[in-house]
Amino acid sequence: MKVKFVLALVTCISIIGFTQNRTAIVRLGYYAPAVTDGGFIIGAQWVQEVDENFQMGFSLDWFNKNYTDQRLVNEYNKVNKGAGSFGSTNEVMAKTNLNLFPVQYGMYLNFPLERDIKIYATGSLGLDFLIINYRSYSNPSNDEMKAAVDFCWQIGVGVKYPLGRRSDVLAEISYHHSQPSWQYDVTDSDGNKRVIERSYDLAGLMLRAGVRFYY
Repeated sequence: MKVKFVLALVTCISIIGFTQNRTAIVRLGYYAPAVTDGGFIIGAQWVQEVDENFQMGFSLDWFNKNYTDQRLVNEYNKVNKGAGSFGSTNEVMAKTNLNLFPVQYGMYLNFPLERDIKIYATGSLGLDFLIINYRSYSNPSNDEMKAAVDFCWQIGVGVKYPLGRRSDVLAEISYHHSQPSWQYDVTDSDGNKRVIERSYDLAGLMLRAGVRFYY
């Protein structure tokens, strides 16, 4: 908990410190976390140049996905024993809307190939803020919302090329990792209380392209 608090504090300080920065990156692409099918991800990054080949800064991204949590369906099948009368209800209760907001502080190291083309390596640490909308176990017709936070890390490589006098175009592949979770109690078909853990494996690849602006 202390580690998460420190990371949140560093993130806030970074946001304040970089609001006047002269470099920003807007990027979008495809993210494929283990917990669900892949989908669209969009984000921005604010970067400060230490020198020509080393930069650091913070980033904020957004990923949204609607899906049926099959792992949760299996858990509910164990809770609601016997019968397939619960099967369709369990599928409904496992319908999930996932909103992920990774907030990270990272560094870039450039490796010039030619006068204009640069390959770079990047690594970052931060927090994954996860907001889940899901169906209530006691009343599947109602939606409930839950938030979870977990430590995350990310590594990647990319290439960039000048687009204009004060802009670059870039492409990047990276690996992101975190696994936020929480627990709650349910009553099974025999009247016994059981603990259900909802865990979200967010490990996966990101393929993104973007534009870097100097302002």
